[in-house]
Amino acid sequence: MSKFRKKRNMATIDLTPLIDVVFLLLVFFMVSTTFNKYGKIDIDVPTSTVINKTEESKVEIVVDKDENYFIIKDGKTYPINIDDLSEHLAGIKEVSVTGDKNLKYQTVMDVITKIKKQGIENLGINFYE
Repeated sequence: MSKFRKKRNMATIDLTPLIDVVFLLLVFFMVSTTFNKYGKIDIDVPTSTVINKTEESKVEIVVDKDENYFIIKDGKTYPINIDDLSEHLAGIKEVSVTGDKNLKYQTVMDVITKIKKQGIENLGINFYE
């Protein structure tokens, strides 16, 4: 007998084939699974309507720094009197008010008040320099 004993090697498990088997099982279950056909939800999607806007349904009122009033209708600019604004807004559904940056805020609010008295709800406000 020799003085030294041989060391025994520890038994190890090679995990490479185990990982291959796990991936094969995973692929098998993914392919063979049937999905729940009865779990769907019916959703009522609202329908939309398209409104054909004509050029007559939108105008722009411009107020310059000297408080001169203009209306832009059909791509053309006309000077107007603020007291005659109701005549120009007949049949109009949408109005945009554009004012000079240095204009008094009260002047713009007076125009908006006259527009609201005509029953127009779609109103935009712009300012320019």
